[in-house]
Amino acid sequence: MSRATLRIEPRDGSPYDLRLGTEEVTLGRGESNTVQFRDPWLSRLHARVLWRNGAHVLVDAGSRNGTFLNGERLTGRQELKPGDHVTLGNVLLRYLHDVVKGFEVSDSKTALKTAGTLMISSDELNLDLYRRKVRERADAALASELLPTINEVASSLLAHVPLTELTELLLDRVVRAVPAERGALLLRTDRGHGPLEVHARYGYRDHSQVRISRTIIEAAVDGHQAILTVDALSDERFEHAQSVMMQGIRSVLCVPIGDRLGGVLGLIYLDHRVANKVFNETTLRLVGLIANLATVKIENCWLLEDQNEKRRMEEQLAVGAQIQRGLLPAAVPELPGYDLAGLNRSCFEVGGDYYDFLQKDDGKLALIVADISGKGVAAALLMAVLQASIRALVPMVSNPTDLMNRLNRALVENTPDNRFATVFYGELDPRAHRLEYVSGGHNPCLLWTPGQGMQTLDSSGPIVGLVSRASYTSRVVELPAGSTLMLYTDGVTELLTEEGGEFGLDPLFEILRSSDDAGAHDVIDRVHDQMHAYIGSDRLDDDSTLVVLRRLRKT
Repeated sequence: MSRATLRIEPRDGSPYDLRLGTEEVTLGRGESNTVQFRDPWLSRLHARVLWRNGAHVLVDAGSRNGTFLNGERLTGRQELKPGDHVTLGNVLLRYLHDVVKGFEVSDSKTALKTAGTLMISSDELNLDLYRRKVRERADAALASELLPTINEVASSLLAHVPLTELTELLLDRVVRAVPAERGALLLRTDRGHGPLEVHARYGYRDHSQVRISRTIIEAAVDGHQAILTVDALSDERFEHAQSVMMQGIRSVLCVPIGDRLGGVLGLIYLDHRVANKVFNETTLRLVGLIANLATVKIENCWLLEDQNEKRRMEEQLAVGAQIQRGLLPAAVPELPGYDLAGLNRSCFEVGGDYYDFLQKDDGKLALIVADISGKGVAAALLMAVLQASIRALVPMVSNPTDLMNRLNRALVENTPDNRFATVFYGELDPRAHRLEYVSGGHNPCLLWTPGQGMQTLDSSGPIVGLVSRASYTSRVVELPAGSTLMLYTDGVTELLTEEGGEFGLDPLFEILRSSDDAGAHDVIDRVHDQMHAYIGSDRLDDDSTLVVLRRLRKT
């Protein structure tokens, strides 16, 4: 079975790898899964990876919010291919194979057992071990041959250069130290986790001309071995290697570039096609020590690139957060006889929750609360589209039903299939104390009236942006004196503890029942205090929004 890895990239954590075999892998929010994610958008059992007919197969386990393969919602089961990306809520998974990219692998695997072949474990080529031997004078002859070259290479690598220049520089120093007819430096893509790819070459017309024996690749990458063959044409392991025969390769040297965790980032490959030019054990050890130096420089390059990208993203997100704050109401409109407040909190710099207050020409006040699927930048962009669409539609339509129908069509036509929103849109008539609303798949909003109890404003149509021909209907509720209306997103009720418990509706019921004399801002503050007390911290797993409207008692 070919080796495969599932690279897991949580939105708010460090990436890590899961080696896949023939065993079933389950993914979801529940503790019994092979991999558990604390993401409220995931179902307890969200998806499975199975081994079927020699391939890994992805299956959605009936999840509520879906499993997306390469941006398309998964239906049924689908065989995974190298490079596929899978999205589960806010988690990105990449399916990786130990394969090669952009050059030719020239033969099937055969044994390395000829007298003309020398193999040295990469552990023996450790630079610290070599320095210790030199200090202990245990290898004086080797030190006199290698130390000047190692020092020269180390000096040339002191200055920071981008990775593309670094790999060219490294290969140049290698072929200066170890004359070779041809050479190549290959690195794994995806920061050392993906397939091998040619980064620098010497003596080849282009990258497509680089041809390397599969036997040597697997010995270097999988076996962590440095390999030297003195005469490849007479080596029995190349007996069926057509490209080696055609290229007339006489001597081969290949050394893995390890990482600091015991893996392999890439390899350095050299060969000769001239019979009287061969590599020897000294040159093998020298290239191995240079590869040791390369490890630190390459990983530092990636680290610096990550830091620069993170800084750039932070700057962009700071600007995005400022812009998004400008999309929310700058002030609460004056509404005689009512007390109104709203608050939005994002779990990241930008988010997908939205609320708004829009004054209509007929004196009514539009109240909007929406929750965009997902989090982060993608949700924030759709939130901006939704806000612009609603603000454009409010002056054009005569009733909430018409607005929601048009809004749904606009989102279906202008957003990806895996992006949608739950939307509550209501129009308050402050003279008649009546609210006409439409709820597109949104959480049941709450209306508390002293002496009458709790009333839920349930959904009156499907989630917005999923089905082009969806139909919505409006409903009307009265707002007696002293009543309180609470609109919220599921980041409030689905707040999770470390053990997986949900905040739920009961705390909201209790706060509304006990807040007859509280202002709208005070009610929101009480909800937030309860949320923090429930989870024992200030962290947020999801965006959360609260809007509270209180009709004041008559004096």
